[in-house]
Amino acid sequence: MSRFKRKLLQILAVLLAFLCVVYLLLYRKLISTKSKSNLAKISQRDKFLGKLVENFRHNARASTTRFHPTDVLQTVAPNIGESSIENSQRDKISRKRPKILLWKPIPQNLNWTLPRTEMCGFGCDITTNRSEYTNSDAVVLYMISMTPYDLPNSKIRRPDQAFVWWCHESTSTVVEAYYKNLRQYNGYFNWTMHYRKDSNITAAFIPHTARDWYFDRVGRTAEKSLRESKQAITKIQFEKMFRDLMKVKKKSAAWVATDCNYVEGAIIRRQYVNSIEKDGNYSVDIYGGCGNKKLAMRSSVMYDVLRRYKFYLAFENTQFCREYLTEKFWYNSLYAGVVPIVWGPSKATVQEIAPPNSFIHVEDFNYDVKKLTKFLRKLEKNKKAYKEYFKWWMMPGFYPIYKLREAEDPEDRVGESVFQFEVNGFCHLCKMLHEKRHKTTHWAVSDLHQAFYGPEDLRCLY
Repeated sequence: MSRFKRKLLQILAVLLAFLCVVYLLLYRKLISTKSKSNLAKISQRDKFLGKLVENFRHNARASTTRFHPTDVLQTVAPNIGESSIENSQRDKISRKRPKILLWKPIPQNLNWTLPRTEMCGFGCDITTNRSEYTNSDAVVLYMISMTPYDLPNSKIRRPDQAFVWWCHESTSTVVEAYYKNLRQYNGYFNWTMHYRKDSNITAAFIPHTARDWYFDRVGRTAEKSLRESKQAITKIQFEKMFRDLMKVKKKSAAWVATDCNYVEGAIIRRQYVNSIEKDGNYSVDIYGGCGNKKLAMRSSVMYDVLRRYKFYLAFENTQFCREYLTEKFWYNSLYAGVVPIVWGPSKATVQEIAPPNSFIHVEDFNYDVKKLTKFLRKLEKNKKAYKEYFKWWMMPGFYPIYKLREAEDPEDRVGESVFQFEVNGFCHLCKMLHEKRHKTTHWAVSDLHQAFYGPEDLRCLY
């Protein structure tokens, strides 16, 4: 074979090899694109998640404790909120603010500027910029937007960095609407942040200034921000507040709702409201997508409207879910100065966390709307009996009441966003970061699936 032919064959071989590489790369890209809805691809990505979890476990400190989140009350360091908090109060302006990375922005357009007050841990910086990942003290992953295919890179994770699982939906909705299997995240997170009292970080739908009051109520007094509970209002103060409130009450019942059929519970509650109006012959002013009345989604407007009513339908979109009381109860009713009528969680679970004698539950009438509306009509005419539902105002501790008992520090007052309830969880997280809990106490939630679903009432899940 001539020298020229050998050279030509070498060139052709190199060209062929190059074309093969290009073909394989294009083929791989094509397969990757087409298989997003393919079970084989899901399996492949689940293996990737498994590697992330293993990397997390490998990077975690040897002293890491695996435990159920309900053990947090026994695990956290004692004497919370004493000398370290006093010192931080003196230099809160100069001290470095912890940084919280929200891994994905949430649909609500919130102003993520936390109050620089004691009840909010003296403030933290919240960012959605992922380039701040390695500089962040905590990384929060939101249940709805979180996927196993888009997680923080645990290989470059700081050993003192807290991974937080955040959820404000009920267990029923997480299963029914989002089909979340949480086992795939076992061992990945350090803290949970949801609405139940067994959550590491409490994201109950309460004003953040009422968190100490809430901790007293649910038996977590060691985690209070203030060393002493605020003084209860006197009987004279109570009588004046109640008189001022009654001056504006002109209407019977209101309901604000936009979810009429997204989940099964929303359909059932809408039917129950229809029955109250039709079978109970009782007028309910319905605002939002489920009614014909419009209401600006600003706190100052909403609560000015709602406080004119004597009752508010604090109807959740799920039934029998433990402690699932949302802003419908804590803000639209209690904060607005209205008596809530509760449908959704059982009366027993509401009594565990709500102020005593502060609400009416449909269970008391066996869900019979005629009995319920008969009782409401009597109560509307009996001012003395109606007043009984507000005497919880004289309990020790602080719970804000719109225009009657607001927080002293303007930064701590309820803002204009109707999603203000989201602030509480982040304020508690911020407090934990200021206390350096992520540096001094190390653990992982070994079974997130069991931690969230395990304690639930089975009637909620099925």
